[in-house]
Amino acid sequence: MLSKFLPWDFLPKFPTTIDKTKPGIYAFLIDDPYLERILLDVIPKKEIPFSLYSGIEMTRDFIEEHFVNLSFFSSTDHIQVINSENIKADVLTFLVETDIDWSDRFMILFFTKTSKTFTEFAKNKKVMAFELEGPRFWEGAKLWQFCQKAKNVSLPADVSKFILESLEHNFESFFWVIDMIKLNFPTGPINLEELKTMITKERWDFFELMDIFNENPKRFFAEVLKKNDGDYDWLRALFAMMQGHLTKVLAPDELRNKAKLSKYDQGILSVSEKISRDVILKYLRFFSEVEILAKSSDQLLINKLRLEIL
Repeated sequence: MLSKFLPWDFLPKFPTTIDKTKPGIYAFLIDDPYLERILLDVIPKKEIPFSLYSGIEMTRDFIEEHFVNLSFFSSTDHIQVINSENIKADVLTFLVETDIDWSDRFMILFFTKTSKTFTEFAKNKKVMAFELEGPRFWEGAKLWQFCQKAKNVSLPADVSKFILESLEHNFESFFWVIDMIKLNFPTGPINLEELKTMITKERWDFFELMDIFNENPKRFFAEVLKKNDGDYDWLRALFAMMQGHLTKVLAPDELRNKAKLSKYDQGILSVSEKISRDVILKYLRFFSEVEILAKSSDQLLINKLRLEIL
């Protein structure tokens, strides 16, 4: 069965990625290579020796050789597979439908993308399946704390504040800056002013962009295009967030009854009164379309954004 976790909820419960007392088939869906690396690094490989394979190597013959038709010369190592999305559906079906003794063997499959094949495989009662969800755009501080713990560092509050204000809230940026700090300040305290000269501000606040959209959608798209550096994951997150925002704009009546409105609430009411329902629905469809393009890293996406400025 499939269980979904945020990274900082998963590792406290499974500090070694797998439960060492429960052999069997484990499947992980993780679309971020940095997060995948964290889970790979904490697997107890000294206690449980794993042989590493790629998904393309997984065939019916491989399963029969390693798990079914064991001979004197067969390896009984535990199996770890990366890029498991390359395993054919019939092979995964064969794996769970074949009578294999899992009482003392581990098999860990790491998938980097979801699919109907993975969904069906994860439903099988023989499979312990986990999806590690990406942090929400407002959970940057939690992600930063998680990355520090993963890297065995605890940085001062002023340094953390500067990093959260300056860098994109993702694993890549946070791991890069931690490694850079370790390299440049290996023994002594961190000189914040010196650190500031090493980091170019790249942080774009989603709430700030929402405020711009509320005031002027064309300016919003112009600002988004300034971010055009091939970061499709950032664009995907932004477009998903905008759909949630506009869905709230379509139903603002509940906010009008609130005793105290936040700045975000005020923005929702403002745009709901300024932009017609038909236009909001048009943008909802648009953001749904461009989110799909962002997921597939389609270069057509940039042209569609440019057209919105005209």
